[in-house]
Amino acid sequence: MTKPTRRFSLGLAASVAIAIGGFAYVRAADEPSGYVGKGQLVVRTAIGGSDTVTIGGDVAMEERGSRLRVDVLSLAIPGTSVTMSTLLATQLFPPGGFSVVYDRTDSSFTVWSNAKQRYFTTGIATPQPATSGPQGAQTGSGGDLFSLFAFAKSLKNDSAFNVSLGLAGHQTVNGHPATGLNFQYQRTTTANDTIDVHGTLQFADDLDGLPIEISVAGKSRSFPESAFRLDFSSLVKQTPPDADFAPPPGYARVSNLGDVIGKSLSIPGTQ
Repeated sequence: MTKPTRRFSLGLAASVAIAIGGFAYVRAADEPSGYVGKGQLVVRTAIGGSDTVTIGGDVAMEERGSRLRVDVLSLAIPGTSVTMSTLLATQLFPPGGFSVVYDRTDSSFTVWSNAKQRYFTTGIATPQPATSGPQGAQTGSGGDLFSLFAFAKSLKNDSAFNVSLGLAGHQTVNGHPATGLNFQYQRTTTANDTIDVHGTLQFADDLDGLPIEISVAGKSRSFPESAFRLDFSSLVKQTPPDADFAPPPGYARVSNLGDVIGKSLSIPGTQ
């Protein structure tokens, strides 16, 4: 049986974007330092009706200023044979994985594949690395205090909006003493598009509060119900180069995310 997977590919990318967005806002926009880490990723997403697929794999992550990069290095389907898992992973995703960059200054994200040499971005122009010089904060005449409430201008399009945070206790997570934080973000627009994102972040006390574990679930009319969990196996404070946060030169821009990471799944021997 031939089964389309474009919606699944979008669901995975949406899950990554949700987790990136939720994590990125935890850190100050003007923080000059960054970090480099590696970990294990598990994503569960709907592929149609009540069917779901769980994907696991290895990832690398970098942050510099307002930008966060995630490299999906390998993927597998838990619970299937090695042959089937390899078949699914290689048909669904480009060889060598793909990269996602989220920029919280404008809430844009960019995805590219080294194998396909293509990229998709929600930005207007080709992403360019930031300059190495100092960057001043963009604030209105009211100064920093009122800039904190800039998000309120978008509330005119909402019929409901709710954000909540709560401590989740203290424990050892992935070998680090950690402080947990539960969060929930709910928003319903006047067009009746409901966004619901919630999860838990575990911040390593001995790494100046860097998150050592991220667990996020979400759903919306624009992406299927999905869940994301990331456990870091290594995490160090280190500033990565600017060039890491833009597609390599010569990559072609495409208008469809599926042209970068998605395929239609066709398993030989099935109808």
